[in-house]
Amino acid sequence: MESICLPVKAFVGHVIFLVRHGLSLLLVPQLISVFRREWTCANLLGLPDLVRQYVSEDVRLLTPVLDARRRVSQHAWAYLRMGLEFSPPARVLRAWQRARDAQQEYDESRIPPAPSRGALHVLLLGPHYVAADPYLNGNLRAKLAELGVQVSIAADFPEPLTAEGCRYLRKRPYWTNTRRSIGSLEYCRDAIDGVISAAPFGCGAEAMQSVLISSHISEAPLPHLQLFVDEHSGTAGLETRLEAFCDLLERKRNG
Repeated sequence: MESICLPVKAFVGHVIFLVRHGLSLLLVPQLISVFRREWTCANLLGLPDLVRQYVSEDVRLLTPVLDARRRVSQHAWAYLRMGLEFSPPARVLRAWQRARDAQQEYDESRIPPAPSRGALHVLLLGPHYVAADPYLNGNLRAKLAELGVQVSIAADFPEPLTAEGCRYLRKRPYWTNTRRSIGSLEYCRDAIDGVISAAPFGCGAEAMQSVLISSHISEAPLPHLQLFVDEHSGTAGLETRLEAFCDLLERKRNG
């Protein structure tokens, strides 16, 4: 797996750990799209086939195809069909409806984060599995909090806001994460002091996104720190770069 990116290595590692501890049924969806006209990472499309190579035949994989580019009824049927393997249709339908309503309620209740008075405010961009996972990103958010920095990530912003923020682009972003990142940056760029991009090393989608982010930031302008993480990343160099970046933000704010 030398050529596979960090998040996929982490996923397969979790699978192997669970199987070794006796689990024989695992949910490994083929995640193609979560929003219409957008795609997830290409590696996620092949997760079921990849995972199958690392587990024995007696381990059962649930591999529903989740593709929001299809009609709503087809997308819903992928969830319902998975549930029918465990419960009768009426119970599955009720569970699906409750889950759908809970997700909608959560989406509508999300409020964009407000910057704290006096504190530096940084927008942390990158795939959600990197930006929100302290293990994969070297505990970035905690380290920034120790430096007195308020951190927001793209997932903190409601989907309608990030979609609206991308309307200035000539072409709709191909990847969902790119749309979320650029949209959140457009929405809050007047309320933040700087931007940090964290991406797994060797990720093609993030390489393209970093060009768009850098181009957009140059128009602001905003200080921008790019970090690439992989399984060989050390914490010492990361902390030094964060401290230097925060010092730069303080100097910029104080003139």
